[in-house]
Order: sequence, then structure tokens, then C-alpha cells
Amino acid sequence: MSTSDDRSTLSRRLFFQRAGVVAAATALVPHPARTAAAADAASYRLENGYVRLSGAHGKLTELACDPAGTGRYEPTAFRSVFLGDSDFFDAGHNGDVSWTTEGTTLRLSGIQLPSPANLRQEQLNAPVALPSGGTLGQTFVATAHRFTRVGGQFPTWNSSSSTMTLTLYAGTPSTGLTEIGRQVVDPVRDNGWAYVEVPAQPAGTYYLEASDGSGSPGWWAYSGDTSVDVGGAAYSDRARLSGRTMTLDVVGFDVDGIASWDLSLDGPRLTMSHELRWQGDPRADLGMTLNTSWAKDGFSVDYADGVLFSRFIGDDGYYIPAQQLKRRTAWTNPVLGTKWVGATGTGPYDLRFTAPKPILGGTMTDDSMKLSLSTGSTEPAQVVSRSVTIDVQAHTEALPDAFPEFLASDQVRAAQLSTFYWERALSFRFSGHAADWADWEGRVLDWTGTVGAAEQSASLLNTKQDDDGYVWSWTDSQGWPFPDPELYDSRHFTSNAMYILGAWRYFSWTGDSAFLSTMLPRVRRAMDFYLDSLGGSSGVVTIDSPDHDARDGAVPSNYWDITSHGYLDAYANAYFYGALKAMAQLEDFVGNKDRANELNALRPTVRARYNELFWNDADGRYVQSIDVDGVVHDYGATYVNLEAASFGLPSAAQADRIFDWLDNGRTELQDSVVLIEGGSQAPKIEPGHTMGQSFTADAPFTSVAARFPTYGARGAEFTMTLYRGLPGSTPQDKVAEQEFSDWGDGGVAHIEVPSQAPGVYYVEVSDVTGSLAWWSSATAVTGAAAYSDGVPATDSRSRFVVALGEHYEGPADIYSTWVFAPRATTRRNSYWFFLNNLNTPWGHQVQDGGAILYTSGFDVMARASYRSADDAWARLTAILDRWSEPDHISGGTPLFRGESTVDSGTGSTSVGTDIPFPESGLAPASFMYAFVGVEAEPDGLVITPNLPSSLSHVGVRNLYWHGKRLELTVTRDRITLRGNGVRMSRPYKPGRSVRLSSKLLSR
Repeated sequence: MSTSDDRSTLSRRLFFQRAGVVAAATALVPHPARTAAAADAASYRLENGYVRLSGAHGKLTELACDPAGTGRYEPTAFRSVFLGDSDFFDAGHNGDVSWTTEGTTLRLSGIQLPSPANLRQEQLNAPVALPSGGTLGQTFVATAHRFTRVGGQFPTWNSSSSTMTLTLYAGTPSTGLTEIGRQVVDPVRDNGWAYVEVPAQPAGTYYLEASDGSGSPGWWAYSGDTSVDVGGAAYSDRARLSGRTMTLDVVGFDVDGIASWDLSLDGPRLTMSHELRWQGDPRADLGMTLNTSWAKDGFSVDYADGVLFSRFIGDDGYYIPAQQLKRRTAWTNPVLGTKWVGATGTGPYDLRFTAPKPILGGTMTDDSMKLSLSTGSTEPAQVVSRSVTIDVQAHTEALPDAFPEFLASDQVRAAQLSTFYWERALSFRFSGHAADWADWEGRVLDWTGTVGAAEQSASLLNTKQDDDGYVWSWTDSQGWPFPDPELYDSRHFTSNAMYILGAWRYFSWTGDSAFLSTMLPRVRRAMDFYLDSLGGSSGVVTIDSPDHDARDGAVPSNYWDITSHGYLDAYANAYFYGALKAMAQLEDFVGNKDRANELNALRPTVRARYNELFWNDADGRYVQSIDVDGVVHDYGATYVNLEAASFGLPSAAQADRIFDWLDNGRTELQDSVVLIEGGSQAPKIEPGHTMGQSFTADAPFTSVAARFPTYGARGAEFTMTLYRGLPGSTPQDKVAEQEFSDWGDGGVAHIEVPSQAPGVYYVEVSDVTGSLAWWSSATAVTGAAAYSDGVPATDSRSRFVVALGEHYEGPADIYSTWVFAPRATTRRNSYWFFLNNLNTPWGHQVQDGGAILYTSGFDVMARASYRSADDAWARLTAILDRWSEPDHISGGTPLFRGESTVDSGTGSTSVGTDIPFPESGLAPASFMYAFVGVEAEPDGLVITPNLPSSLSHVGVRNLYWHGKRLELTVTRDRITLRGNGVRMSRPYKPGRSVRLSSKLLSR
């Protein structure tokens, strides 16, 4: 069936072609499009040189602009503009709209705002053949305000040449029939729906009849009581057909409200005011829809290719670039404004939409973008009045003062950095971030004049905390939403450090004393949770939750939410180290010197313990975790090393080795010697029984694994055994055996073995208690077979089994693969995941050889700190070179170099570069920390310039500190800060910091 929106995009003939129906005759009464004279009478037009608009039936079908006011209008900005979100604005739904013009004002009244009200009976189990020369029919009662199409579902018993006529009548065969319209269906598509389209009909009793059949048409019906009562009866040759209800679809609508709409031109300004009166209960305003051209696929955002707007912005900091919307079906986030939102054109004009609290969002098809504009309060009201002005402005790239701008002697790079920052830092929702983002979003937003800075405060203040000081990981949940917090301890143990760092950073930039007063007791409890509950006072935080033991398959413990981490977690301990410094500064600021000294005194111990526990001297990097059994897990986590370096944990010598590994090291890969993927079957293993799978290995292997669901339960126990040889064969040698307990849904159990020679092997599961199943398939696999109780199974042909070979040296492609960021990990991880990763190829999972853009922010900052400004600048300019390619490293799959994004909807989720990664803004924001060298502390600003040799100056404009809008520039020997009553210049020596106290800056 067609939705209401189809009527604005599909011709009648095209719609029927898509539905498998071809029109061969017209209705007996005029089509809803009316006669030409009537259509002319319904149309209106208004123009003044700046704006030209025209339309009919309560909407605009053209809105064209000329910013110079000469009447040389650019191609239509919008294909249609109407109230609400569905296009019911044709003669059938709004044929009675009246309009008047007075000067430069157009007034429309009597606009109906309908909603779909369809009557659809689609149950079927009894096809009825259309008698030769006879008829089939169905009466029904239409209760909608109006309906425009009626049809049914029709079989042909595989015939492709059957035809028939559908006729709609008012009345019933027993009371009399008045024909309304008819449609020849030629051919009837087997089991397809076919319709007769009619002028809008009022509520009442009607009869749909099929007649004049040729070939073998019929009508699908249902024998029995249907869930939808159509209010009528089935007929054959106009005699009632007992026990049947025909399939039926009546496409109608009700009228929810009546609106008037005034449109007035004043130079380059179009003012649109509407008043909406709801018919029933009070409701909120429906907003406005504006349809414009678009190109979903490819990478072009050019005017010539139909992309009319390069970006959408809000007056207080929201920003959506066109590149981010490419190859997607909906806006990634809405753009909000306090007074206005704007659309920056790719051509000669921009548009600004001014109204109270405007919100702009949208959806996309292949060639169109549907913008949704809502304004004002969302509270229900019986009468809603709204006014929006659209200003046509000459094109400019300038942005309001809320948007920060990076400065550099290389103006091209500075412009790239600023745009890169706006695109990444300001295109995600500002509100409601989980605690894992608190410090990152603070680094990105706290120093800006955007509403995003204030929202960081709200997020922190609204974050919940347990009595023991644990900070909730998610906005409405103690634990991460994955895995199920009801079954697992899904807490993230970095949330406390992020909370402390986020609060310290926000207060340092804003000086918000009320915020600090509220947060200080909370961040103290958060620190005590580390020191006391997790043993941090000893120098290392230990995550003692049984679900976070860091063994293979353990529950994730931090932002990297499918890798197991936990227990002695290098990632959590790096943030603990950073949080100690932040907490000490806050305590010192409020005069709690003893506590500040205690925290500062602990930091050397934490650093020493960190390097004792987590440093992998053989490979020159930090590991990820050490599990409860003392097993080290190291998959070459670049993020652990770069974020640890950003806090100053490695020595200079260690940092050299880390960067040598990153710049010159090779990946470590691993191949599946055997991979038998389970299909849609998952038979349970009953207690006292066994299940098994044989396989043939053509090469040596060092581990074997299988995947076991539990149907949502946990706690199963079982034994998995690997044999050489098949059940019943002589000999059958036991290679290895391992017991597993407290099993979770979908986990992978594996056994490490000495290298096994090629041959035939058998994996068996026994001693099962609890709910346990084995992913299986009906597909046969050569050299393999499924078993039950030691004999070939009858329920399945194969079961999920993998055998892996040794790791081997891969290419030196840590940076060259993704360019914009290093691989997240450099060693293939097959088992240290909460979820199965065995059948995902290397690099196709963002946490296993893929890349997340935010890590580049820490990469640049760490290089600037440990190596040199030139080294860091080389890394950042390489990222900018990749960003400058047509996709701006954003949009849906594929990106410009073929990368597959996390929201691709495919099995490949290689990269995270924009949505849903708000922390991506760290990559461009690193410029401010690495080179300008500015950081806020509770008692002022600390500036440590670090200029690359190719730049004579760097800086940032629209930098907000304690509510003052400032511009900071740094040359090779001088720091200059000015704005809002501040004007100072200070010399500095390379490598030395300049501290500007709050007292000095507040004079």
C-alpha cells in the first residue's frame, strides 16, 4: 500500500506499476486532481525579487531565492513546504482550502491536517476463485473522515496473464449500489494487492467487487473470525458467501486539526505564521516539513549535484555537516537553537530560520531530504500559534561567536582544523552523556561558548552515584546497557575517574562555584571508592567483581565494551592516576591541603606500580590487563598506551619504545585452520548426554573453540574435551580437557593446546548442568560431522567449531591501514571478548584491528609531550590530509577509502569516526592542547606553548574562561591573551609554562 508521503513523490501510474497493477481504464468520475480550471483556481503565487513561492491545496510547491533581490532566482530551495509531517496537501485531502492575497501577504485558511485512518484486513487462509462471468465482493463500513483507495489481495494460481475489473460502489447488493469508480487490473499479480483509486469518499457503507475475470484470478479470504472487523460480508455473484471475509485495504484519513497559514514577504525575509486548532484533545504543534533535493549516495556535496546546503547550524553551537549525512537515511542528530537555526548554502545564499527554540532534523531518500522544523513549546494546547521567519542571506562561511576557531600561520591548516572541529565536536547531542565520556567531552567542549559546555555540567550533576561512591556508568543504569545488567555486573570502572576529571575540568574552565559546591562531596566519594573499595591506596586499583575477572569471555569493564579487560586493568589504572591529580587540585583549591598532599603523595606509587605491572618490556608497550589467574592479556592496544602517555605514566625511554612500536611495528595475525560456522539451530545439551563435532585440520593448530548459547540463562557448567580421532575409532586419544562454569549466553569456550599436527579431531561437550546449547546447522561440511551421544546426529549436520593456528608476523600497517588513526589493536584477538569474534575477519571489528578517531587526539597530545611538536604536527597534518578527502571521514558506509562504519548494518564494523562517537572531537581539539598548550586549572590558566617549526604562531579564538570570551595567540617567544577586559602579553621560554592566575585574569 502507499503511505501518505507516497502521494507527493509517486505518479499514480508509477505507483500502480510498483504495485504490479497497470491502469487500463479511468474512474467514472473526475480524478481528485480536478479539472485544469479547478487546479488553476486552487493555486497561488507570491514574489518580490528576493523570494518566489507558489503552491496549491494548502502547501508550497516552490520556494526559490535570489539574495540580490533581482528576481534571478536560484533553483528551487524546497520542492514542497507544508504544515505537519505528512503530505496530505492535494485536492483529495485539501480541495477546499481558500486563499487571498493582499500586497505581499498570502493568507490560507481551512487547511486540514489529516492522519492516516486505514481499515485493513489481511488475514488469509482460503482463496476464492472468481467465477467465469461472475463476481466476488466484500461490503465494509468506512469510519474514517475520508478514504481514497480500496483494494484486496488476489491469487492467480501462478498465472501471469489473468485480468479482472475492480469496482467500488456505495451501498450493498441488498440495499442498492451506486458506482463510484472502477479499475481494470491487467495483469493481476499472483498474491499481490490491487486497488481502485477514487475521489475522497465520506464515511459510510460500501461494496468492493471483482468481475470480468479472465485467466484464473481469485480473491484471498479468511475462513473464521478475523481480528479486524470490516463491518460487512463477503459475496459471490452478489449473494452472501457465509464463513468468509475477503482481504481488504481501505486507505483513508481523519482530520485532526484545521489550520490557517499566513505568508508575508518583506525584502529578503519570508514570515510564515500559522494557527492550528485541534479537533479533539489538545495536542502539541506538528511543526513544518520542508523537502529539498539531496544525493544520498556517493561523496559529492556540490550544488551541481543537488545538494543545496553544506551544513546546518544552531545559534548556540550545534553543527551538522552535509558530509555526515551522506549514505545515511536520517539525520544523525537534530540541530537546536535558542533563537535561530541556519542552513549554509552550497550556492550563493544561506537561509536562517528564526523562531523560539527551533529544532531542525531530517530524513533522506536517494534524491530528497525531508527537513522537519519544530519551534517553541512542546506542551499540548487546543489552539497552537507559531511564527517562523526565513531570511535569505548572501552566502558566508562565518559562524557566531559560540563557535571556536583555531588560528595558525598556515591559514589553510587552521581552516581545516576549525571545520574538522565543528564537524566532530558539535554534531552530536550535547545532553545526557554517560560517565565514560565525561572527561573526553570536557576536553572538547568546556572551553567553548556553546550550549554543549553547559550540558556537560548538567550531565555530571545528573549522574547517579551509589552509597559506596561508585558512579553509574549509564544515565539511567548502574551498569552499561550491555550485557544485560539484570544478569551481569555490567559496571564500568573508569566511570569514577571520568566523573572526577570531568568535574575538575568543567570547574576549572567555568569557575562555577555552585557546581563545585554540589560536586565536591560526590567526587570525594568517587575517589574513596577507588582508594578503599578497589584498593587504590596500595597503588593499584583492582576490580574484584567476579564478572570482571579479565579471563577470556569476562564482562567488559570500560568504554571498550566488548573486550574483557577487568581485574588488573591498565586502562582503568591510567585514568585513576589522572584522577588523583585532578582531585588533589580541587582539594587544594578549597583549602584541604592535607588531603591534597595525601593524593599527590600517592601518585609516584601509582606510577611505579603501573610500570611494574603493565609494562611489556619484550614488546615495548603496555598490556591491557592481567586476569585473576595472573594471565597477561596484550593485543597491542594502542589506546591504552596513548592514553597512559597522555597522563605522563611512561618514562621517556618507555615512550620512545611505544612510539617506535606504533611507527614501525608489525601487526600479529592469526588464521583459522578450521572454521565451521553454526547456523540457525541451537539444540540444547541435556544433562547426562553429550554433543560433539568432528573436524579435519589441514594445518597445525594451537587452540580449539566452540560457541554455546544458553537461551538467556547463565550459570551452566560443562566439560569440553578435544580428541584425536573419531568416537568409536581405535585409537581415540584425548588431547586436552577443560571445565567451564557460570556460562553466559553466546560465549566462546576454548582450549589452548600444544601445536597439533594435521588430522581428524573430535570436540565433545559433556557433564552439562544448567541451560546450554550448541550453535549448529543443517549444512554438511566436508571432513566434519555433528554428533549426539557419540554417534552421528540426526538433528544437525555440523556445529560451530574453530581451530586456530599460531600468531604470525603481519605487515607494518598500524597507521597506513586507516590513516586517520592507528589500529585500535595490533594483535589478532580471537578469544578475549565477551562476544563471539571468531568469524569476524581481522580489521572488520573496531575493537580488533579497526580504528576509532578519538584515539588520534591522545596520539597527537602524547607525541607533543614525549617526542616533539614537529612529530605531533606531522601526525595531525596526516589526519587532516585524510579529512580533506571528499567524505571528511564521515557519513555512512562506505567511507571514501572503502571503510565500513560501526552503523553500517553489516558484519563489518571497522571504524568509528562520527556517529555514535562524540569523543571524535578529541582529534581536532588536540591542536589546542598539543601546540597552543593551554589548560585550565582551578586557580587559573596554564599555557605551555609547543610550536612546530613550520608555524610562526598558533592560537584559538572564542576561547571561554569563566564566562569571558578570549583570543589566545602564541608566537615563538610570547603569549598574548585578550578580550572581555583582559589584555595581557607575556614572554615565555620554550618548554616552560606560563601560569595566569584567576586573580590576574579577573582584574
